[in-house]
Amino acid sequence: MTLVERLAGGEAGEEIHLPLDLIVTDDWTTPSLVHELDRLNVHHSAVPVVLVHDHTLTPDAYELPSQRAERDKAEHLRTVRDAFAQRFNADVITGEGIQHHVLFEQERVTHDMRVLGNDSHTPTLGAYGALAFAGQPATVARAIQTGALTLTVPRTFTIELDGTLPHGVTVRDAVLTLLGRLRDPDGIPRRTIGRALQFQGFGLEPLSPSERAILANMAPEAVAATSVFGGDSNVLPPDLTLDLSTVLPVAARSPSPRDAVPLDATQPATRVHRVFVGTCAGGTEEEIRAFATHLETRLPPRAQVACTTVVAPATRSVALRLEADGTLDALRERGVQIEPPGCSACFGFGLPRLEDGEVAVTTGNRNARGRMGSAQADIHLTSGASAGAIAATGQIHVAPRRSHEEAEGSVTITWPERGNVIRIHGVVTTDDLTPSSVPGVGSSNDTNLDVLRQLLFHHVDPSTETRDLTGCILVADHAFGMGSNRASSIAALVASGITGIVARSIAPVYAMGARDAGLAVHLTDDARVFDAATPNATFELTGGRLHITHVR
Repeated sequence: MTLVERLAGGEAGEEIHLPLDLIVTDDWTTPSLVHELDRLNVHHSAVPVVLVHDHTLTPDAYELPSQRAERDKAEHLRTVRDAFAQRFNADVITGEGIQHHVLFEQERVTHDMRVLGNDSHTPTLGAYGALAFAGQPATVARAIQTGALTLTVPRTFTIELDGTLPHGVTVRDAVLTLLGRLRDPDGIPRRTIGRALQFQGFGLEPLSPSERAILANMAPEAVAATSVFGGDSNVLPPDLTLDLSTVLPVAARSPSPRDAVPLDATQPATRVHRVFVGTCAGGTEEEIRAFATHLETRLPPRAQVACTTVVAPATRSVALRLEADGTLDALRERGVQIEPPGCSACFGFGLPRLEDGEVAVTTGNRNARGRMGSAQADIHLTSGASAGAIAATGQIHVAPRRSHEEAEGSVTITWPERGNVIRIHGVVTTDDLTPSSVPGVGSSNDTNLDVLRQLLFHHVDPSTETRDLTGCILVADHAFGMGSNRASSIAALVASGITGIVARSIAPVYAMGARDAGLAVHLTDDARVFDAATPNATFELTGGRLHITHVR
């Protein structure tokens, strides 16, 4: 029996109703959750609920005239938060930082707890001994109603870590290296789709709890269901082994967290316009200290950073420790902007948006097109140590893609002509489906269906909003719907009249959300199905079966 099977109380592949000990939501995703709860007419929770206000700051933090939209959004989110807390007797945590670290600091999560979260990186809590899953708001709403999560117990993919990290290399480098090793040539991590990642090995022993959390945090980028850590009694034969002593400083090239390549000073320099150190993946004390050390080492005395540089600690306690020993003051003297703990810059909220052609480097976990601003900007992911060196010079050195290499994040759509098939090619993330924010349109947590209709595929093909998609079936490749667990990525399809999805594989969070929202999903790897998905084909999903006809 694997560790996940023991914690879940069922065998791999078995559908179970997992009793929950805790449900976690946050300020950004709660409006969509309330919409689903209203649809189900649910007014009390069958399981304890905690709401961590971590995605946005207080409204008065957005004081610039240009931040009026952010201020109005923050006001609305606070109103929704307070009403939700009263309705469901939820504990509210404000001003403490990012939920996946705060819950451990406040001892809200303990060993063997079964947790469902409204944020895609909820599996981070596996580092602290919990069995933690993320859910779309439709899934979380049903769990609030019933006290249980309906899921298929995932099979385990075991990652063995040996050795120790070299000087100047952090756990973020190890995570990006692992993601790079998991991807197939077409960019898809087939081996880990829907799996539970189990980390084990002597390489874990020197890692702190927050460093283990960075490992667990990679689950959604591996399209995995959750993360756990095996002890002496839970060791499994490894599916992948990484010797930490061999890990190099790397960058995940825009727009995929799995496109990891070594940082190499012999490669051409690319100008960097912004460096951001923070998020649930890179705002830990270890990553910020590594950033500060490498920045100080590379800057001449009294020199300033070479580009706009922002640091946001993951939690208030991390910020207090860094203030107490002078680390943050030293960064301020170097021109670094220190932001309160929280998630906002990760998805482009509250800070200046990237412009066309700009390049950002971040210690975050996602770099999809348009995530921090313009879809014509590039976002590269690095460790805190590498970010420090880059902030000092304003340059990044990574190998450019060869002319025949296509970026993993390249998504294209073939629209139906006489049929009803929308054929979408590439690895489709929820950022592709509904971007987090589009000025003049709205944001991904909006519950207005007209807004969601306009957001759908906005960065992929802006003509989407003018098309009649009533009765269409979306045909996709592998790992469909990976990324953030935003309700809008499903609601926008339904609002547009799309009646189902046919895909080779689907992200586990998205699959559960589609199920609970009533959107039909059919999984197949039959090449004949995809060959038949032409502009003149008609697909129909009935009772879980796919019927194909062709319009002549």
